Formats: sequence, C-alpha cells, structure tokens
Amino acid sequence: MKRTILCAIGLFAAVTSLHAQTIAGTWQGTLPVAATAQGSNGGNGTRIVFTVEKKPDGSLHGAMALIDRGNSIPLTSTTFSAPNVTFALSEEVNFRGKLSADGQSIAGTWMQGSQSFPLTLSLATDDTLWKREGPAALPPMAANADPSFEVATIKPAKLDEQHALFDLRARQFNATGMTATELIKVAYNVRGRQVLGGPSWLNQTRYDVVAEPDTPGRPSEDQSRLMVHKLLTERFHLVSHTSQQDFPVMALTLDPKAPRPTPSDPNLNPNSGMTGRRDGDDIVLQFSGTTIHDFLAFVMNTFQDKQLVDETGLTGVYDITLRLAGLAQGPVSSDDEGTALVLGAQHAGFKLVSKKEPLPVVIVDHIDPPTPN
Repeated sequence: MKRTILCAIGLFAAVTSLHAQTIAGTWQGTLPVAATAQGSNGGNGTRIVFTVEKKPDGSLHGAMALIDRGNSIPLTSTTFSAPNVTFALSEEVNFRGKLSADGQSIAGTWMQGSQSFPLTLSLATDDTLWKREGPAALPPMAANADPSFEVATIKPAKLDEQHALFDLRARQFNATGMTATELIKVAYNVRGRQVLGGPSWLNQTRYDVVAEPDTPGRPSEDQSRLMVHKLLTERFHLVSHTSQQDFPVMALTLDPKAPRPTPSDPNLNPNSGMTGRRDGDDIVLQFSGTTIHDFLAFVMNTFQDKQLVDETGLTGVYDITLRLAGLAQGPVSSDDEGTALVLGAQHAGFKLVSKKEPLPVVIVDHIDPPTPN
C-alpha cells in the first residue's frame, strides 16, 4: 500500500512538472545549409532563432529570425501541448518537436515543402544567446551623417543581367543590371513613369555598380539614396529638376469595417522582413516590422503597372499578411493581378481607391554616360 502511494505521488509530481513547463523564451539552433537558399554561418549552416512570449490571456505568440540576415518573421501559430511543440510559418514551413524533460531543449524536424531536416533547439540564456554576425551586425551610420561614395566602380552589365537588383540597406551599394533611369528612380524614390526626358540610352544601357561609403556604419535608406544622387551628379553629370504631374493612382486607406493592421511587437520583430509562399492557387506575402511606406514599395515592385499612395495615416511598424488569390495558378493578366491586389488589401484591413493625384516627376535636363573608373 505504501509503495502504491509513493508511486502515485511520483506520478503526480511528474505530471505537475510537465504541466509547469513553458516554452516562453528564446530558442536557437542551426539548420543545415541545404535547408535555406544560402548558409549564413561560415558555411556551417543557417542560425535560426525562435522568440516566444505568453500573452496576458495565456496564449503564445512568437517570431522566427535567421539571425545573420537581419530579418524577423512572425509565426502564424505557436502551440505547446507538453511535450509537443509547433512553430509554424505555414502548413508547408514549420518546426515540430518535443520539449525535453528538463525544459532546456526541443528536438524535432524542420519542414520546408517536401523537404525535412533535423533540428534541435536550445533555450538561450543571457550568456549563450547568439549575437548577430556579418552585415546584420553592423551598427547604423550616424543619423546626421552626410555620406558620399568614397570609391565607386561602374561597368557595363553582363548580357544575362536583365533585371535591376540592389539593396539600399547594405553598407556597400552593390547593384546589377541598372540603367541610368533605374539609378534616378533610386536616388529620387520615384517610379519609372515619374522620370521624364533624357536620351534613349537612359533606359537601354545597363550597368553594374559597386560603391563603398566614406562614412562608418550601415547607411539608412535615405542616406543610400543621397549617395546614389551624388554618384549620378559626379559620374553621369546629371542635371535635373522636379515638377508635379497628375497620375492615376490607387490610394491605400483603412477599411472602417475591418480590424486595424497588427502593430509589430518590438520584442519579437525588431527588424523588418518579408516572406512569400504558395498556398494552393494563392500567393501569401507576410510582412513583419514593416512601415506602410516599405509595404507599398514592395507591392509596387511586384505590380509594376500600379502606382500606390499611402493615405492611411499610419506611422508605426506593422505585421501584414497579404493573400493574392489565384496568382499562383499560372499566367494571369494585369486585370487579374489588380483584382487580387484589391481583395488582398481588403482582407488585410485596407481599401484601395482609384483616383488621380499629383505626384513629383524628375525631368532630366542633361546626362552623360558615366566617366571612367
């Protein structure tokens, strides 16, 4: 009888301990290189970090970060039913594992489409928490800095570089396949339709540009645009002036009948990020820690024929999920894209209203091919 009571007490203690476990905290582990497009930990894999918090109502929410790439993505679901743990970005991309008895690790599997990879996460402490490395760890440039490119190399682009690629958030401006018009768009933060005048080669001749700032730190987007503007003046001898012209636009407003966009939790999403995935015939774009300005800029890069303007009045950073119905099923028309964009915006708490509005235009008075390096 005494042995039975002791066994019962032991069982009760084990169950109580199990239910007392929590997954709130920061969990980190390393994915094999093959699990992502590119390893970011010295070729030894991709360092992945999950941050989990408990809301006042007892539910869990979390975010995932590829720590050396600087972006953080909100999880669509975070569940824990001891000892089972699930961190999900979608049905196709998720992590499922089991919490150890001591609550210090989670052993499981990272699922990415049809691929799966073993992944063990460890509970991080102040001493063991990973620090960012590479470009993501570079401190920002001083806000009052007036940077220029100290060294800039401009070469004709390769024939296979048909699309302009650049990153305004990196320290080094490394752009491929850029026409002079593309560089003007970057410098003035306008669309192609807002650049007027200039010779025909402005839109035809493509360049590769590699430029290094003369000021320490990682430049802001505005500082990068300023340096590109200086580059155009110094190397292309650009002379221009600005004016305004009426354009048909789609104004992004708040839908009064829908919930407001979700403000980002700075503890979970300290850096802006975006992921895209296919969900049946739909494309789902998930933004985290994004401003409405950056959100619209990305959408306009995706739907080149749409001119979007912000009339929401929102000034913070938000988590936004944009579902574009039917765009993954094959070739679609621009009308289909426009319909999907309007419906996706409505489901995200916005409205898109067609109207005409004056927008700035850049008029090219003079420009030359770039001077030699």
